[in-house]
Amino acid sequence: MPALIITYTALITLIAGWYIRKYKRKKRKLDLTINRINEAVISLDTKGRYTFLNDSALATHVLGREKTLGRVIWDMHPETVGTDFWHLCNQATASGLPAEAENYYAAIDKWFSVKIYPSDTGLTIFYQDITESKKIGIAFAKSEEKYRTLFYKSPLPSWLYDLETLCFVDVNEAAVKHYGYTRDEFLSMSIKDIRPREDIPALLEDIAQVKSDTDTSRYSSWRHKKKNGEILVVETTAHSFSQDGKHLRIVTVNDITQKMIMEQKLLDNQAKLTEAQAMGRIGYWDIDLKANIHIWSDELYKILGFDMTEVMPSTAQFLSLLHPEDKKRAEVIIHNTLNHSVESKIDFRFITAAGENRFGSMEWRFAYNENKVPIRLFGILQDITERKKAEESSRLLALKIKEQKIQAQRKISKAIIKAQEQHKNYVAQELHDNINQILFGARFHLGIAGRKCEETKELVKDSIDLVNKAMKEIHLLCENLVTPLKDIDLYEIVNELIHKSAASTDIPLHMDFCYEIPCEFSDDLKLNIYRIVQEQLHNIRKHAQAKNVKISLALKENSICIIVEDDGKGFDVKQKRKGLGISNITHRVEAFNGSITIQSNPGAGCKTEVMIPLKVDNKAQLYARASGDNG
Repeated sequence: MPALIITYTALITLIAGWYIRKYKRKKRKLDLTINRINEAVISLDTKGRYTFLNDSALATHVLGREKTLGRVIWDMHPETVGTDFWHLCNQATASGLPAEAENYYAAIDKWFSVKIYPSDTGLTIFYQDITESKKIGIAFAKSEEKYRTLFYKSPLPSWLYDLETLCFVDVNEAAVKHYGYTRDEFLSMSIKDIRPREDIPALLEDIAQVKSDTDTSRYSSWRHKKKNGEILVVETTAHSFSQDGKHLRIVTVNDITQKMIMEQKLLDNQAKLTEAQAMGRIGYWDIDLKANIHIWSDELYKILGFDMTEVMPSTAQFLSLLHPEDKKRAEVIIHNTLNHSVESKIDFRFITAAGENRFGSMEWRFAYNENKVPIRLFGILQDITERKKAEESSRLLALKIKEQKIQAQRKISKAIIKAQEQHKNYVAQELHDNINQILFGARFHLGIAGRKCEETKELVKDSIDLVNKAMKEIHLLCENLVTPLKDIDLYEIVNELIHKSAASTDIPLHMDFCYEIPCEFSDDLKLNIYRIVQEQLHNIRKHAQAKNVKISLALKENSICIIVEDDGKGFDVKQKRKGLGISNITHRVEAFNGSITIQSNPGAGCKTEVMIPLKVDNKAQLYARASGDNG
C-alpha cells in the first residue's frame, strides 16, 4: 500500500511537472507572441497591480518591467486618476464587459487607442499611440472645414459638378446670390442650364476635351445666363478630382461683365481722348521717378516733331528743343521741379525737330506714395501757337483801334482847344468893343452928373472909381484871353505872361524863366504850351502862397520838357482835388501825346513836369533860336 501511494504520488508529480513545463512553454510562447505585437499590452489584477507588460508597453513605463510589476497602476500614474481612461477601467471592471475608446492624455500630450478586456483575474489592456494619425486626422478635418469655409464663403461664385452627368453637386453662397437661383434650384440643374443655347455645343466640346486631356485644369472665358435672363461674361478656373468614385469638377467664376463694359468705355474714351488731343494739340507725358522711365503720348511726339520709333523720351530730349531765348528760364523751372517737387506751369517757345518755331504751354503734377514721397511726375504740353498768333493779332488790332481812338480823341481835343481859343478871342473882343464902351459911356455920364451937382459929387466919384476898376479888370481879362493864333513867339508870350502874373499878385513873387528850345514847331503846340504855363501860374497865385517860381521850357530827346516848380505850401497828390486846373492841363497834355508828372507834399512845394513829343523835320532845317540869356 505505501508503495502504491508512493508510486501514485510520483506519477502525479510527474504528470504535474509535465503540465507545468507545458504551461510554462505555452506561457513563454504566448509572452513571446505578445511581446512581438506592435500594440502595448498590460495586465492588472483585481487590485490594479501590474502582472504583465509586453515590450511595447515599456515605452510608456520608463521604470522598466521589474520595478513596475506588482505595483498599483494608479500609484505609479496618479495623473490618470479621474481621466477618461480611469473611468473606462472602472466601467469594464464593474460591468465585466470589454470597453474601448480613444483618449487624449494632456500630461504627455499624446492620444491613445485603448481596448480593455475584463476577467476574473483582473484586466488586460491593449493600447496604441495614435498621436500622429490623430493629428493628421485633426489636420485633415480642419483642412476640410477650412476648404468648406473657403468654398461656401468665397466672394467669387463657385460650384462642383459631376463630369459625367454635368449636374451640379454643390454651390456656394456667392453663386446663389450672383445668379439668382436658390441652392435647391441649382442642385436640380446642370451646367448647360446656365448657358445661352447657342453656347452649349462649345461647352460640350470643351467637356469632351477635358475628359481626354491629362491636364484637366482650365482657365477659360464663357457666357453665363442668370435666372432673370441677363447674360454675363465670365472668366472661369476649373480643376478635376475624384471623390467617392465620382469624377467631379470644381469651378470658380469671375464675372468680368462690368470690366468688359468699362474696358470698352475706356477704349471709346481713349479714342475720344486721342481725337481731342489731336484737335486741341495737347500731348501727355509721364515720368516714373523711381525707375526714371519716361512716357510720351503719340500726340506729344507729333507736337515735338519726333518719330516715336527713333527717339526715346527723356528730359534731355525735351530740353534740346527749347528756344534759345526761353531755354535758361525753362531749365531753371524744370530743374527746380525735379529737385524740390514743385508743381507749376510754364509758357515757352520751342523749335520742333523739323525746325519750326512754335509756342507751348506745359503744366504738371506729382503722385505720392504713402510716405508722401513723390513717385510720379506727369503733365500735359499744349501747342498754343495758333492761339498765340490769334492773341497777337487781337492785341495789335486792339492797339490799332486804341491808337485810332486816341488820335481821334486828340483831334477832337485839339479842335475843342482851338475852338476855345477862338471863343476866348471872341469874348475878349466883345468885352473890349462892347462892354468896355458901355462902361466908358457910363463913366462919361457919371462925370457930367458929378460936375452939375455938388451934392452927388462924392457919390458919383466912388461910382466912377468902380467903373474904372471894372474897365481895368476887363482889360486884364482881355489880355489873358486874347492870344495870337498865327506866327506865335512862344518865348515872348510866356515871358510877358510871367511879368504880368508877377505884377498882379499882392504877395511878392520872384519868377525865373529859362527857355532852351532851339527849333520851331506848330502854332497849335505853342499855344497849348502857353496855356499849360498860364494854368500853372494861375494855380500858384490862387493856392500855393509861393515866394519863388521856376519855369523851364527845354528840348530833351525830341520832346519839349515843361517844368514849373514853386516853393509854396504843396499838397497831397494822392488826394482827389476839386479844381479844374490840373484836369485842364492833363487834357491839353494828352491831346499832344504827352505825359505829366506831379511831385508834391504838404509844406514841400510842387513840381510839375510835362513831356510833349516833338517831331522835328530835319529836311526843313528848322532854324535854331539864337542862344542868349532869355531868363
